[in-house]
Amino acid sequence: MLTSLATQLLRLRFSALCSALLTSCAGEEPRAWQAVEWRFGLHETNTWRPLNDGVMGGMSSGSIAWAEESLVWGGATSLANNGGFASIRSPWGETDLAGMGQAVVVCRGSGGPFKLTLETSERWWMPYAYASFEPSSDWQEVVIPLREFRWNMARMGDLKQVSGSELGSVLRVGLMKYDGTAQPFELEVRSISFQGAD
Repeated sequence: MLTSLATQLLRLRFSALCSALLTSCAGEEPRAWQAVEWRFGLHETNTWRPLNDGVMGGMSSGSIAWAEESLVWGGATSLANNGGFASIRSPWGETDLAGMGQAVVVCRGSGGPFKLTLETSERWWMPYAYASFEPSSDWQEVVIPLREFRWNMARMGDLKQVSGSELGSVLRVGLMKYDGTAQPFELEVRSISFQGAD
């Protein structure tokens, strides 16, 4: 009798626990389908910032202007003094991109190709992930599957392909002009997002 009663109580407690867990998760969308997005415009000023090869003695230039619904990044790369890159970077933070399938950049521009970069360390010499894209002069959605991202390390070049599980803690997102050319460029961006489906 006691054993039967104890068993029934355990079943009731287990059932209540399962019900509570299901209720707490009922309103949550699966992580793989939750988009992460940066939308640009005058509301976003003074967040992203330029970072050019001048930090290492280079001569490239690049600056940001803000439009009503976009970020306008322009400048020119130079190969003088072992330079060659211009970039803009988001503020430091922590963003979970594990399980995402693709990046979407809504942009237009000239002077590409450009790189979308993902940093997982605050140390500049550590590897960062990137994928290249070429914008057109008209507004477009550039879709980049995350399987196209590769790790790159200073003085070592490209390493291996990125796996989605390695992007669980992205500390900074950026855009870079770095392709071994010296030329002017301009890229206007409305948004950058990471989505679950590819």
